[in-house]
Amino acid sequence: MAYVLNSTNLEQVDGGFLVKQGDVASTFTFSLLDENHEPIPQLEGQEASITLTRGQEQLRKTAVVTNGAVSFNLGVILPAGLYRIEVSVGGYTFPSDESTQIRITKSDKNLVTEEVHALKELDIAEEVKKQLAGRSAGSDGTVGQEFPDLLFYYNLGKV
Repeated sequence: MAYVLNSTNLEQVDGGFLVKQGDVASTFTFSLLDENHEPIPQLEGQEASITLTRGQEQLRKTAVVTNGAVSFNLGVILPAGLYRIEVSVGGYTFPSDESTQIRITKSDKNLVTEEVHALKELDIAEEVKKQLAGRSAGSDGTVGQEFPDLLFYYNLGKV
């Protein structure tokens, strides 16, 4: 059986495998290596596209290749889970393997991603529309507030 070499390799040189959800500042650095695990000098100074993927979710970042490596931080809150990393630069693609992944673990706070936050805002807006739909508008376009007939309840209490 022949030993098969990857023609491109990613090697993590800074940052950890585990990161807490909400940590948007920690820096991750990955070396871009050839099949002999040597840096590829012609990539130096080029802009690399970095993709973190978990199922259908993707986060895209860019970074300049410096000393044969790319550095980035998450910058946004991501859902908890295991993310594969792929770096594309200069016609090369550096896919992650089992050793070059990032796992985001749940925070003890109830953090939500921007998408979930937007969904909650949408639901609130729809609920307000439903509540206002049955009310009559005044001549100035504002919806009048309905007050119960307090005199009726006052007189009922006297009986």
